Amino acid sequence: MKAGLLGKSILGSDFNFKFKIIKGAGAYICGEETALLSSIEGQRPEVRVRPPYPTVEGLFNKPTVVNNVETFASLPWISENSGDAFSKIGTEKSTGTKLVSLDSCFNNGGIFEIEMGTPLGDIFEKFGEGHNKPVKAYHIGGPLGGLVPSQKVKDLTLDYESFAEQNFLLGHASVLSLPTAYPVVEYLKHLFEFTADESCGKCFPCRLGSTRGAEMLEKASKENVKIDRELMDDLLETLEIGSLCALGGGLPLAINNALAYFGEELEPYFTQPASAL
Repeated sequence: MKAGLLGKSILGSDFNFKFKIIKGAGAYICGEETALLSSIEGQRPEVRVRPPYPTVEGLFNKPTVVNNVETFASLPWISENSGDAFSKIGTEKSTGTKLVSLDSCFNNGGIFEIEMGTPLGDIFEKFGEGHNKPVKAYHIGGPLGGLVPSQKVKDLTLDYESFAEQNFLLGHASVLSLPTAYPVVEYLKHLFEFTADESCGKCFPCRLGSTRGAEMLEKASKENVKIDRELMDDLLETLEIGSLCALGGGLPLAINNALAYFGEELEPYFTQPASAL
């Protein structure tokens, strides 16, 4: 207000600007922009069918642009140094910096702002200062990101392109370590349970598919009931192509990564041999 950047006729122009802070409802699904808009409107936070897209018909049916905090945090530096200067940081297609979150399996866990294009191994060693326990995989990019086996770290850099080329997902660049002693099957069951718990329930593939997946893995791990691999593949495909948003649509990535890289460990839980996984 003191700087004259809020209210009416900002800096003597005909441009008016005001903002309002709204406390979030705490639902994971509100990370999806249309569910967030519905929540702000006081409705159940369900994903909307698109089109129309928010930029055409968003909050209270008005054109709306949705950005996250990390985007806004870059604006002061860009305003002071120019967009051209920002674009020279990082890689040609993945410009600027990225906030990277390292978990407690690292000796120096925390959140770091790191230049795009930095080798992933360098991030783990220079920023994370190595590990305090053996790790066999990293779930990078949040619950909907890819499950990266430790041997693939050397092939990745902090950019969207290298992750996509290796069939992973950088996402918001959080790094959750999977200790060597932790069973992959238990982690996959957790992912299905998380999705089932956080689903808004609007589309059948996400609401029902995540629950069925959790049930199959529960029976496989606790009751020695093997999962039919073809059935699991069909379930993952239905989630990926049939879900309204990335919650159900993104879940199969980590499951498929695990099946590709941890087939030998998962072999006892599926009807097919490890070579087929």
